[in-house]
Parts: sequence; structure tokens; C-alpha cells
Amino acid sequence: AATAALTRKLGQDDATARQRLQDAMTKAQEIAMSYPRLRTRLDAPAANDYAAAPEKTFESGLHALLDGLERQRAG
Repeated sequence: AATAALTRKLGQDDATARQRLQDAMTKAQEIAMSYPRLRTRLDAPAANDYAAAPEKTFESGLHALLDGLERQRAG
């Protein structure tokens, strides 16, 4: 969702916005590789899943919202 929002913010042309975002991420990664501690973090398997959402995040949030509305209605 954050990537989609940033893509919309960067411009109307999705292909151009995605390319600009990819270019910025590549440049940031190149800079980070100059620093040993950052390089270690980027090389770790967790770095690939950093932006991934936990499983069933949407469903869990929806259930919490609906439960709250049900309690409010009942009370």
C-alpha cells in the first residue's frame, strides 16, 4: 500500500513513477553498501521481506473493526 501511495504521489504515469522509485531504491542501496553494518543488514534474508505485510493483516484488522462496531452497537 505504501508503494502504491508513493507511486501515485510521484506522478500520474505509473511506469515513470515506478522507475523513479526503483532508481531511488537502487541508489540508496548502493550508498548503504559502503557501510559495513548496513551492508550486513541488506545481505540478511530479512531485508527481502522488510516491506511485506504479515499474513492475514487485512482480515485481522477488519475483524477488529467489526468487533468494535458490534460492541458499540450492543452497548
